[in-house]
Amino acid sequence: KFILMKIMIILVMMVVSTIAQAQTAIATSGNVNAVAKASSSQTKTTKTSVSVSNSDDSYSLHATFDNWKTKKVEKLLSENLDSNLFTAEKSAKVWKKENNGETAYSFILKEGRLKASIDKELVSKSTLEKLEALGEKISEALSDN
Repeated sequence: KFILMKIMIILVMMVVSTIAQAQTAIATSGNVNAVAKASSSQTKTTKTSVSVSNSDDSYSLHATFDNWKTKKVEKLLSENLDSNLFTAEKSAKVWKKENNGETAYSFILKEGRLKASIDKELVSKSTLEKLEALGEKISEALSDN
């Protein structure tokens, strides 16, 4: 927990320091990788932050971005996740896979925010690879203006 807290502090500092130009930063500690991306342009200011935590038994992605990018992320999720897993809640769109009453993975999209988590012990290797690739696609889509 302490390592994750340090990584999050480092990520926040990196994002704040990248106001003038686009940058990608990767922080690694032990078996946890965290990626922060921030970008801005001369014609419009955009704020994007993506952090990924990838350990032996779990994978998570947390992203905050401009509200106008929400539709782009929703399109990627819809194209890459099973529509049978989709539910619309109050202010969120959720794709959630259950395995024996436990959450194998979930993607929760709100206006300007995405939270994804995968329990590696409850998904197949091929599913994990597919979902990690989706996380990469989302990161790339959010870093494009």
